[in-house]
Amino acid sequence: MKAGRIIAPETIEIIQTDRPDVALEATNPDGLRDKVLIRTLITAVCGSDHPSFLGDGHWSSFPSAPGGTLHECIGLVEKTWSDTCKEGDLVLAVPGGYGAMAEYFLGQGQSVVQVPDGLPKEQLLMAQPLGTVIYCLRKMGHLFNREVAILGQGPMGLLFTAMLKNLGAEKIIGIDQHNNRLEAALEMGATHTVDASEVDPIEAVTDITEGRLADLVVEVVGEEDTFNTCIKLARHKADFINFGVPRKSRYSIDIGELFRKNLRLTTSVGPDVHIDYGSGMRMIAEGRINVFPLITHTVPFARVQEAFELATKRKHEAIKVIVDYEEGSRVYE
Repeated sequence: MKAGRIIAPETIEIIQTDRPDVALEATNPDGLRDKVLIRTLITAVCGSDHPSFLGDGHWSSFPSAPGGTLHECIGLVEKTWSDTCKEGDLVLAVPGGYGAMAEYFLGQGQSVVQVPDGLPKEQLLMAQPLGTVIYCLRKMGHLFNREVAILGQGPMGLLFTAMLKNLGAEKIIGIDQHNNRLEAALEMGATHTVDASEVDPIEAVTDITEGRLADLVVEVVGEEDTFNTCIKLARHKADFINFGVPRKSRYSIDIGELFRKNLRLTTSVGPDVHIDYGSGMRMIAEGRINVFPLITHTVPFARVQEAFELATKRKHEAIKVIVDYEEGSRVYE
């Protein structure tokens, strides 16, 4: 099979390698228990894939194993050693071990979720990142009438915007430095947007909330500066969700202000697969979440290097980048 691997910062090569089930069967046949072999149809580049590609410190080592990264995946069950699915099923699945930057990958049976018919696969694939947002927000109690500031309107920030609209937030303030992302935020439910490249977001949120500041702040960037900005955007006794994948393992933060404001800090990684991915697919299928504005580019697997460059460098106003493994099935720009 063909697989991508990251051989140096910002450099991917595509190689020929054994299918993962063949390799495992030769070395550890018992390791196939409860595994599912998936033929990859589409994947998407996630913010948590960026550090591996960019070579950001503790996140990376080179060369990566074949398959490297990518974990937002839809594919067809090619072979199964699990009773959770059958051959030919269309599924959303999370790779076990190495990533899905390959024509085939192995997933755990318990991480496989059936995909309903009737909607484009690209939209249903967004149930994976949406599921992580749902998992996070299920920790928060009711969100009716909240005044929310979301720092970052990339793919995950936009999904927070859409979910918080569904959950009854009164004000949803999307903050970013890119106009196309702020336009997408309005399409996905933001009541206000702030261009942080033009105005001070703290002053803007102060004005929008008539001096109250936000009672829920969400950091979806993964930088030390934006973490500290969120502390300043929060009112006394606010909730603070730190969701952005941190680009480094240690931050210098204004612990004094976080402490004095009596903020409640919540971090969140991953979902409860069947609860949260299932909820995400249902909300997309029912039209309660419109993911169309965030899907901006589709790139064939042969050009996966380009997909990562689009996503990490925000080239051509990229927001969410899909990688298509069914080459020849569409026309690409």
